[in-house]
Amino acid sequence: MQADFIPKTIAQASQQMQSGLLTSRTLVKHYLASIQKLNYTVNALITVLEQEAIESAIQKDFERINGQQCGLLHGIPIVVKDNIDTAGVKTTVGSQLFCELTNQGWCDRIPLSDSVIVQKLKAAGAVILGKTNLSEFAADLSGNNLFYGNTCNFWNHNHSSGGSSSGSATAIAARLCLAGIGTDTGGSIRVPASWSGVVGLRPTYGLLSNEGIFPRARSFDTVGFLTNCVEDIAILLDAVLFPLSTNFKQLYPLTTNINGLKLGIVNNYTFRGIEPEIAKAIYNAISIFKKLGAKIITINSPFLIEEFDEVTYSTIALYEFHQALQSAYTTNSNIFGSKVKSDLSKGVKISYHSYKKAKQKQEECFLQRQKLFQEVDILLTPTTPMVAPIIDADAKIYRFNQRFMIPFSFLGLPAISLPYGQSSQGLPIGLQLVGNSYTEALILRVAFAFQVATTFSEDSFL
Repeated sequence: MQADFIPKTIAQASQQMQSGLLTSRTLVKHYLASIQKLNYTVNALITVLEQEAIESAIQKDFERINGQQCGLLHGIPIVVKDNIDTAGVKTTVGSQLFCELTNQGWCDRIPLSDSVIVQKLKAAGAVILGKTNLSEFAADLSGNNLFYGNTCNFWNHNHSSGGSSSGSATAIAARLCLAGIGTDTGGSIRVPASWSGVVGLRPTYGLLSNEGIFPRARSFDTVGFLTNCVEDIAILLDAVLFPLSTNFKQLYPLTTNINGLKLGIVNNYTFRGIEPEIAKAIYNAISIFKKLGAKIITINSPFLIEEFDEVTYSTIALYEFHQALQSAYTTNSNIFGSKVKSDLSKGVKISYHSYKKAKQKQEECFLQRQKLFQEVDILLTPTTPMVAPIIDADAKIYRFNQRFMIPFSFLGLPAISLPYGQSSQGLPIGLQLVGNSYTEALILRVAFAFQVATTFSEDSFL
């Protein structure tokens, strides 16, 4: 199949399959060939499910030919982050801990059942191509992995892909699939989306089930999506929310009317400490939103500027991370990489009393969600204050790039990262839109209007 005829989005692929111009088998084989050609270089996937994916695609084509009612995800090839359980397929969580040497050889962790998110995607007809690379236990924003190897930034292999959903973002950027499933605790979808030049959504905390996903920090963990365009995010959300959820109206198709909406810039926050090229891109984005009829309002937020206490976030996250791995850490701490070992060594020192106090403070801070959106509908920030650093950058640089991530993770708010242009180094720049709880429909509408008004979805990264 010629690359010129490969659909760029889920919506395009679905339309072609419905009209008979394309089969799932043809599309799956194309992406498997691309994986075989490129994965050695970018290291996006840990496990490739070649035979299983082809068999699944053939079944999806059979169902379509025989008149089965097919949704937009039917026959669509996707990849899944390898901390998300898949029945009968090894799920490594990026760690050597789940690859044990026995008398019979290496023994992998193979779940007996699918995670809830995988169950829903399979029920919607998605075809899983493989499991994607990640930072060990989703604990690092670099996308690096000592045991399974580092995932490269598709645009410059010497730079970070962003983590921890590094493989899913790189797979999208490298055109190895049409959608990727990731997880976001403190930025693990949005950072790789920004640095890889793709779209990434962290939904409202609790909107989607985390059952069957290995925990990083249960109080903040959120499963989400990475795609080439905003519409595909809407299609994926529809597939996993309906028909079980009655609280949401169907999201796809999206509309572009944002006339009169209020987008917020936070004084002494949105533009503080960011690279000049990032600032220029955000100013340009503001101009586009104004032309679309949105009102740009500068607000003050004592919470974001002064009151947010990252120590409280870290106390909760590190305590919960240690709880998930305390048995393995007690018996064999040397099996872990340096970042995980460091986090666990901090987590073991946090008392239950300190943890409960931090959780109580988090609950008190939930009142800030309404305050942030008293004057505006959506907050506008850079996704990260800088473009992707070199792969072996100092850990402090990666922590610095969470500054637009962690406060919103702490409050459980939904946020989307959109690609908007490139730096002088040819590295993608990300724009973040943040909404109040359960405002995914509004976020996607604003994001879609911006996408239609710009050219990133068709030209910028091709």
